[in-house]
Amino acid sequence: MGIRILHEEAEAFRRAAEGVAVFEPRHRTRGNAFTGKHLDVPGGRAIDLSGLDYLALGSDQQVKSVMAESLERHDCGIPGSEAIIQTDQSHRLEQALARFHLGRGTAITFGSGYSTNFSLMEALGLRMNSHFIRMYRDVFPTAPVKSAPTLFFMDGDLHFSARHGIRFASRLRDGACAAYTYRTGDADHLSALLRRSMDSHGDHAVRIILTDTLESATGRVFDMAELCRLAEEWDCLLYADEAHAVGVVGPQGRGVTAGVADFDRYRDRLVIMGTLTKAFCQPGGYAAVGDPELASLLKFCSPQHVFSAPVPPWIAAATVRLIEMVAGDFGEARRERLRAVARHARLRLAETGFDLVGDPSADTPILAIPLRDPRLGGRVLEFLRQEGFVVSVFQGPLMPAGREVLRLAMRADLGTEEVEDLVRALVRCRKALPFTETG
Repeated sequence: MGIRILHEEAEAFRRAAEGVAVFEPRHRTRGNAFTGKHLDVPGGRAIDLSGLDYLALGSDQQVKSVMAESLERHDCGIPGSEAIIQTDQSHRLEQALARFHLGRGTAITFGSGYSTNFSLMEALGLRMNSHFIRMYRDVFPTAPVKSAPTLFFMDGDLHFSARHGIRFASRLRDGACAAYTYRTGDADHLSALLRRSMDSHGDHAVRIILTDTLESATGRVFDMAELCRLAEEWDCLLYADEAHAVGVVGPQGRGVTAGVADFDRYRDRLVIMGTLTKAFCQPGGYAAVGDPELASLLKFCSPQHVFSAPVPPWIAAATVRLIEMVAGDFGEARRERLRAVARHARLRLAETGFDLVGDPSADTPILAIPLRDPRLGGRVLEFLRQEGFVVSVFQGPLMPAGREVLRLAMRADLGTEEVEDLVRALVRCRKALPFTETG
């Protein structure tokens, strides 16, 4: 009977989820090769504007040569957990990521950005009371543990992975951590919550402000200078999720936070989270931490880091070289080209009457058009696919009702005529399917 229940639930789920975009891929590629910018999909070839390769390094021959050389030099197997052995390649990657973001310290690497956020929220939320340490308290010589809770202050649009990790930590041990949500980008609301927490907990708490720096759905850039100031005022750690900004914005592509005036003043209270999956075109996620001892604590309090396999050595070695490329003249040339592409697309969309979410002057590769009639989301995707473009629709459950968007991810290798083709396709789509009008 038990297996039958599972099958019945699966069938009921399939019927209920048929119209929900996130539960089934909206597009599938064809053929034996993944070709990056140009994808073979049913109906023909299309330019992918749903992807993450903002700098278009995935098809660059220099990048491919770096990867090929690294694979030729290193075994392609994956070592065991870093709790047992750490390869020199993994260590060098940690050091390179920390230098890139903070100029010192080390980094903690994971298999993905999701696991980075989830695991570190567990580690920060529980600290020396982590589930893993408590399981083996009899063999782990811990120092006296203070009972100070961790208080998380989350931006309302914080990535689901971090919110998931906080909820998980809060259920593992009562009273170890608590979370407060401030309205997205509202520094006054955040200040009020911090002040209220001082009334309830005083100085006897670890306070952490959490935010994305570049919103993945809309391209919105957050005011990191103000958040740094508040972190200093209220003695908080500031956890900045730079996943979509790494390599793309900020000095040397080091992210939004790196562009804050007096960055050095705030560096010791920053944890910079990023992924390798976008600008670097590699699997993995990480967090750069200025204090190596804090990094060691967070590693051990992150069961996924202790028990999971690391980033493969050949990928780690190649990524160290890619970081140097992205931070140098090679990367700056790509960023300038990406900025030019995004500016041209924003200008042309404005000229043809499209509204864009967020600051139209922001130099980010993500453009978002309000999807005011969400019922048309699937048909808009299909129309644009037939026009030769694969794009994204962010709607429920990925986005709350009333904030649905059509998302366009610009690439550094888009030509001027390809941008013009995109704008013309969107104009035709709007005429056939009035998705910019309230349904």
